Amino acid sequence: MKKIILFILLFLLIALLLLEAFNHTLSENFVVKTQTITPLKNEKTVPPAVSVINNSSNISSEKMENPEQPLVASNNVYVSIFPEIINNGEFFKVSLSENVNPLSSIKFQDKRYPIFKDNAGEFSSIIPVPLSVKEGSYKIFIEHLEKQKIIYENISEIKILNKERGFDYVNLSNEIIASSFSKESVKEDAEIRAETSALFSVGNYWKGAFAMPCEGEISTMFGVGRSYNNQPVSSFHLGLDIAADQYTKINAPAKGIIKLVIASPLRGLMVYVDHGLGVQSSFSHLDSVFVEAGEVVTRGTLLGTVGSSGASTGPHLHWEVSVWDTFTDPFVWTTTSLFD
Repeated sequence: MKKIILFILLFLLIALLLLEAFNHTLSENFVVKTQTITPLKNEKTVPPAVSVINNSSNISSEKMENPEQPLVASNNVYVSIFPEIINNGEFFKVSLSENVNPLSSIKFQDKRYPIFKDNAGEFSSIIPVPLSVKEGSYKIFIEHLEKQKIIYENISEIKILNKERGFDYVNLSNEIIASSFSKESVKEDAEIRAETSALFSVGNYWKGAFAMPCEGEISTMFGVGRSYNNQPVSSFHLGLDIAADQYTKINAPAKGIIKLVIASPLRGLMVYVDHGLGVQSSFSHLDSVFVEAGEVVTRGTLLGTVGSSGASTGPHLHWEVSVWDTFTDPFVWTTTSLFD
């Protein structure tokens, strides 16, 4: 009996020893596994995004060195200018790629012009060149790009030529001079010009070149020096005169919105059309008008008829086209397409 009890105690002792050894081995395995997935104290973890940045060919090295900055597909703003050579009194278009800052502006001759999204989805601006600009090459600056790089696709300077425009000698009756060129009449006309240049719509309403607004013969070109009653040249002709029969139809040269219908002693009965992007037309010396302010007109819409109201020596249409309140040659608008 004693032998049996001794055997049982020995068996239990061996079982306890084996159980302790098994627990020790299990604990060591757990610690080893934990160490294999725990980073060392001095080791830096690498986020998965690093491999994406290093493998991207579209990201600049500056962006790769600082992955915390937002990724930009392209930091280049592409700029094109059309036409490349123009005369004073004309205009040109600056086009910019769609990633440009919409608050950017074009600087030309110390004046700044806003940019807008046009019908083609590009950002662009139409820049007028005053008659007073001297011949030469002028740099085009793009401002407020927020560290974006400018790439000029064709030119960075526009070449401007001085066109010889000649002189025009006009004889006016004393009655016309007294009624249309009095101090009060000139002031009234200046106030109308100030009113129409105060606000511009930003839409791009037209495509293609402008049409001639009426049939007739061009009697006075844009920009010629004006002499009244053999006096020294005191001004320049700011529009295009088309001599035509009384009551000849006048049509809108391009799509736009009627901005103003008004009469003045100097330019007679007038219609203003806002074409968008800072461009507007005016039609003067009319006999009658068939549109109202706020009305949308398309190319060819009947605006009125030719007359001889205001300071006029006979039936004709005086057509002006201004860009941001700077007068440009209307005839060039009929031969130049800025938006196809």
